[in-house]
Amino acid sequence: MILGFRRYLGIDYILPVNARLGPVPTTKAIYKDYIDVAWPATMQGLLLQLMTAINLAMVGALGADALAAVGIMSQPLMVMLVFVRSAAIAITAIVARRKGEDNYEAMNSVLKQGIVLTVLFYVPLLMLSFYFLADILIFAGAQSSYLEEAVSYGKFIVMGLFFSALSVIVGAALIGVGNTRVIFTSNAIGNVINVVLNFVLIYGWGPMPALGVVGSGIATMISYGLICLLLLHAIHRQDQHLSWSKGSWRFNKDILRSIYYIGGSSLGEQAFERFGMFAYTKMVASLGVVALATHHICMNLIDIFYYFAMGLSYSGASYTGQSLGKKRPDLAVAYGKIGIRIALCISMVGLVTYFGLRHIVFDFFTQDPAVWQLGSEIMILMAVASFPQAFQLVYSGVLKGAGDNFYVMKYSLFVIAIFRPIITYLLCFTVGLGLYGAWVALLIDQSLRMIFAGWRFYSGVWQHIKI
Repeated sequence: MILGFRRYLGIDYILPVNARLGPVPTTKAIYKDYIDVAWPATMQGLLLQLMTAINLAMVGALGADALAAVGIMSQPLMVMLVFVRSAAIAITAIVARRKGEDNYEAMNSVLKQGIVLTVLFYVPLLMLSFYFLADILIFAGAQSSYLEEAVSYGKFIVMGLFFSALSVIVGAALIGVGNTRVIFTSNAIGNVINVVLNFVLIYGWGPMPALGVVGSGIATMISYGLICLLLLHAIHRQDQHLSWSKGSWRFNKDILRSIYYIGGSSLGEQAFERFGMFAYTKMVASLGVVALATHHICMNLIDIFYYFAMGLSYSGASYTGQSLGKKRPDLAVAYGKIGIRIALCISMVGLVTYFGLRHIVFDFFTQDPAVWQLGSEIMILMAVASFPQAFQLVYSGVLKGAGDNFYVMKYSLFVIAIFRPIITYLLCFTVGLGLYGAWVALLIDQSLRMIFAGWRFYSGVWQHIKI
């Protein structure tokens, strides 16, 4: 059995000799290449999750209103970032394709013009957001008891978003060339500085007065700016493919058309995902305090393995684009299958952790017997859901790296925005399964996305998309 599994993991099984269009790395080398891109992206997500938890704990010590003032900004923040994240998916796909073609001039033009587009779009957007921030937060549900604090905090977040948007674009280009290590290093430094500044500015230290929630906003803005400067410096000094001395800042219609085609589809996908998650969370919240508290803990737990799968997705997108640029669709398929095999191993670890250690894990999060009992049972569904979640992220990463984002948008519309809210309502309320129904719906959602993305992957249609 062990020998059979080793054979399943080997490159000769993944890509038989008669299917090869050229030289292929050894099994050890190709897995190393894939993991070298995936692990920094994974660690970046895990570090961000940890730093966010620490920052929330610091703000939480100021009281419920302070915590609410910070938390209410999260939804407007996500909406503002949707646009640049959509463009970033396009930047990654195009840069990876141009790198595979050894067209470094065009590759750097994509980065530069992406930056110009971001500046032109976000300067007016953030100015309007800054001016109308109180109205935006009231629309998001802010209460009068903490609205003033939320606005004071949010103004610094809005200013910092300019740097964050630039970081997303530069990071997307670095993912395209496979240099995720620089992104991880820059974010690690920025997030550690954020925690230190949070402590100093929130509580005060020495001559520095305690600024409370406003101090947290200032610290976040500074960390956004620092991360942006580190990434811009990395382009100048640390990356052998991207350079400020190559490429053009002037708009090129072919580049703009590619960004519009891929980024527009990605914007649709993210909009559907935001809507679906909002409807899903709203239904869970109506199930009561115990269900909502349990759901919040479980979502944070499943997010840990989500970041592992996202790292694989980034690596798959990068190598797919590069391989197609080199006219090696066989290698693109091989990298996709390697991602699935690594995802299988990670999901097996998730199964053991979520199922076998569920009681021990939940002891760290709550002493409430009702939450503990419900959560330890929901974790069984989490253990099963970790497989389709990881697989669908790997498959969709390949499709996005190939520029097949319109297909991803179409199944996202059906599964996330239409099907999941309906099936969640039916299972939670009509059938009466409560929170169990919400997690069964999530399992079905992830499984459907895995089926749609997996079918497209094996159809090979994505190999022929021109960008």
